[in-house]
Amino acid sequence: MSDDRDVFGTPKNRSKSWDSKKTRSPKKDRRESKKETDNCNPENLINNTMEEFNEYLTKKQLNESSLSRVWKHNEEHDCGALTAFRKGESCGEGTPYSNNDNKKRNRSLLSKLKSKGYGVTTLHGSYPEGGKTTKEISYFVVDLHDAGSLEKDIKSLGTEFEQDSILFIPKGAIKGDTKAYLIGTNTCENNWLGLGKTEVFNKGRMGYDSPIYTSRVNGRPFIFEEVGKEVSSPASGMGMWAMHLVSEKDWREIDI
Repeated sequence: MSDDRDVFGTPKNRSKSWDSKKTRSPKKDRRESKKETDNCNPENLINNTMEEFNEYLTKKQLNESSLSRVWKHNEEHDCGALTAFRKGESCGEGTPYSNNDNKKRNRSLLSKLKSKGYGVTTLHGSYPEGGKTTKEISYFVVDLHDAGSLEKDIKSLGTEFEQDSILFIPKGAIKGDTKAYLIGTNTCENNWLGLGKTEVFNKGRMGYDSPIYTSRVNGRPFIFEEVGKEVSSPASGMGMWAMHLVSEKDWREIDI
């Protein structure tokens, strides 16, 4: 028997060809062909694009709705915004703070704000730095009980956490009754604003979808356009006690 035939006398190359055809799935071939055709169909391309566009609009509307929610607090109360995030010690020129360090610093700041009875909502932002994008979490603070000490308190906390500036938003600024302003909170040479100096938030009349400026990085506004969750207070006396204990600790002693 010839070497190019199998034991049944069938050419070996024909057997391979037949096996190959046998294992193919006509149904799968039709599905793949239909998928390729659908992808090239102008109507489907338009539908896909519209889905992406609608998804973008939904996110944008949700974001504007969240901004509107926090801005509406200002109709009745003084508000402010600040963070404890910092690049490093000694005006950012010394030992760098790790991401975990900054989380501890923010936890400390949050506990101090909540212990004073303020309403707090998280803000998510980012800014370009050294060819990369740096992300940061800040807090939008509301003087819910109208104690009248919010500006003094967040200025003090801004200094404690080595911030270049904090944002203070007097009651009614959202309606144009007055104006919000940044306040310098350290004496660093690279702080363009300067300790105790102010810059008015002058973006025309603020709207309910206006971004929130909390400080400046390299002379540019650091803008927060995404609003996170409102931070609730502990629901028990023991929880409140624990929060006050954390607020009195050095941030380095806090566990994350």
